[in-house]
Amino acid sequence: METLNKDQSITPSTKQLLDLEDVRAITGFSATTIYKHVKDGIFPQPKKCGRSTRWRLADIQAYINS
Repeated sequence: METLNKDQSITPSTKQLLDLEDVRAITGFSATTIYKHVKDGIFPQPKKCGRSTRWRLADIQAYINS
């Protein structure tokens, strides 16, 4: 997956829930940076799905476009 910038958008045909690797690919951030930004309240909070952690596509899109 390629890294997107603020001027690009994610197509509706993509997944609605993203795992860490998807979020890393979209944002270009490392896992450490993502979790630090989540802790600091500047990145969308993930949702727990059983033992998995997922981010809503809409939340990541809003973050990129802000």
